[in-house]
Amino acid sequence: MTEYFQKNLFYNISLEEYKHLLGCLNAREKHFTGGETVCSYDQAFHSIGILGKGSALVVRYEINGARTILERLEPQDIFGQLLSAYQKNPLNGISVVCDEPCDVLFINYNGISRPCAKACTYHQQLIQNMLTLISEKAVDLSERVEVLSQRTIREKLICFFLQMAGRQKSESFTLPFTMVDLADYLSIDRSAMTRELKRMKEEGLIEINRRNIRLHIEAAV
Repeated sequence: MTEYFQKNLFYNISLEEYKHLLGCLNAREKHFTGGETVCSYDQAFHSIGILGKGSALVVRYEINGARTILERLEPQDIFGQLLSAYQKNPLNGISVVCDEPCDVLFINYNGISRPCAKACTYHQQLIQNMLTLISEKAVDLSERVEVLSQRTIREKLICFFLQMAGRQKSESFTLPFTMVDLADYLSIDRSAMTRELKRMKEEGLIEINRRNIRLHIEAAV
């Protein structure tokens, strides 16, 4: 389980303290294959998951079968119904689905939120780390809301590309999604998005090479 002991939730916690915490938190590890569902938020999932290897998507399946990607998870990212900012309505159908083979560490949420009787300093560090991660998720959510609030497909694409360029501190960046997944993340029609990307390329706003994008920021803003 040492692949989970790097940063984020266990930041500033020694390896020995980490091993002790695994017992306190009733930690359990499980392997998932690509395309497999890790958990569904509408099925009383009250643990916290930490992605050790692989990548996964937090998705919502609508009643009509349409899919919306809410979040992409990379190694060290955490997820769980109790950390979700989305409404916990059983009809929402929010699930975590593996994009590729994944190793996930599940821990007991109550074990984090309620410090142990010994009031260990590293348990206090764990709580602090959790609050930091929740704050970061709030920032990510606000950025997603900003993208979805744009009126047109072009405005959504440019807003998202500007966020990616800012994160990677470069006009050139790699998309975290395939083009199919990008459309689902932006909640737009895939064919309409493809046509708009083609127009943006012809107008010199962007350069595209598969998932590699170069945004000509001065022309886009």
